[in-house]
Amino acid sequence: MKKFLIFVCFLCLFSLSSSLYAQAMKPFKQGDRVVFVGNSITCGGHYHSYIWLYYMTRFPDMRIDIFNEGIGGDTAGLIYERLDKVFEHEPTVLTLTFGMNDTGYMPSEKPDADSIAMARMKKTHEEYIPLEEAYKKHTRSEKILIGGSPYEETAQFGRGVPLIGKNKRIQQIGMFLEESAKKNKWEFVDFNQPMADINTLEQRVDSSFTLCGRDRIHPTTDGHMVMAYLFLKAQGLAGKPVADILIDSQNKKIEKAENCRLSELTIQPEQISFTYQANALPFPVSEVAYENEKQTPADAMRIIPFMDEMNYEGLCIKGLSNGYYQLKINGEVIKRFTAQELGRGINMAGLKHTPQYKKALKIMELNEKRWLKERQMREFFWVEYNLMRKTGMLWACNDAAVDTLRKYAPHDIFLQWNGEYWLKFRNKGIREDCVNEQQQLINRIYSENKPDRLVILIEKI
Repeated sequence: MKKFLIFVCFLCLFSLSSSLYAQAMKPFKQGDRVVFVGNSITCGGHYHSYIWLYYMTRFPDMRIDIFNEGIGGDTAGLIYERLDKVFEHEPTVLTLTFGMNDTGYMPSEKPDADSIAMARMKKTHEEYIPLEEAYKKHTRSEKILIGGSPYEETAQFGRGVPLIGKNKRIQQIGMFLEESAKKNKWEFVDFNQPMADINTLEQRVDSSFTLCGRDRIHPTTDGHMVMAYLFLKAQGLAGKPVADILIDSQNKKIEKAENCRLSELTIQPEQISFTYQANALPFPVSEVAYENEKQTPADAMRIIPFMDEMNYEGLCIKGLSNGYYQLKINGEVIKRFTAQELGRGINMAGLKHTPQYKKALKIMELNEKRWLKERQMREFFWVEYNLMRKTGMLWACNDAAVDTLRKYAPHDIFLQWNGEYWLKFRNKGIREDCVNEQQQLINRIYSENKPDRLVILIEKI
């Protein structure tokens, strides 16, 4: 009961905190080249990959391309300095988010904390001006500004002292990004307030709960799934089913077949069969944790209405006589249901053993391979921007650059983490091979993501 009340409260808060303007984003269209620009939350995160997976499965005939242009530690000023690489993707859609690093990591109890925070905010505003101008000059692309995910201040899990007041400053950056979007007639979506609301509500039951990760900064995969949901919802994609079927067994007719085609309907006293050709695949919700995390995208389903709003593959059979019925697809038994359950309607997207879900899982696995290759190569660029640029070795990638890495790595934990990827990708040919491998995976996804023609049988047990 508590969880239900929390869920209802979240829906109310989310509807209040999401302005009409924030809900006015256009969905992506055929041929779009979308670049997500941000800091480490974009670089190492999954939210843009989940957004793409939604499009891969929901619009299998509509090819788009999405690129990760996140760099760990970036601020508005540092993003501006690397826009040449962003524009190389020839984007038709440009996103932008920053704020976590711009607001700093200074203890709030420091005597001059307020004045330093104000100076940082002033600097962020100043650094955004040339960034905004560069976006305005790139007239070939639509722009989407994003209010960044929150910094966690209230969760109780004993990992250091939270930086009280930091998230308020991140929200202030989100507010001036929203104002910039309005002024320039760009689009805007806020991740911060809805995620902070979820954290607050969930912490009433579990004080250690957070979508923001144990470092209070980097959202875990359930947090990234929430971010993807917020983005897709802002694009107006809630309420659009994978498919929705309604059959009246008494009158032997199809009353609804949304986003799908039904044929060869046969209705007998205790058996119904038909051929089902959907226009989309269900979204595969991963139950696998990434690296050392405990959370999975499936954990996010408990706190957002994604399955009902964006992953509904409905099957409703009215007029069945009381009793139990088994659902078979292509001759394979999937699950048993009562006549009442089928009369109310079931969501086939929640059934993990259907042929269509298994196909969607394969698409997810291919997309994860693509995401990992792209994400690893982002660490090469991190070293280039965070070390080589500062030492005059940007794009040199030669033996002198290797010596530079070896010189500074012992004193920098991030260089120790990312240095191996820089060494792996410093050869231009290796980077080109990696990009080609990603393209091969994408091509394979768009050749294998087409829904199959299925035979559905509902028979009384």
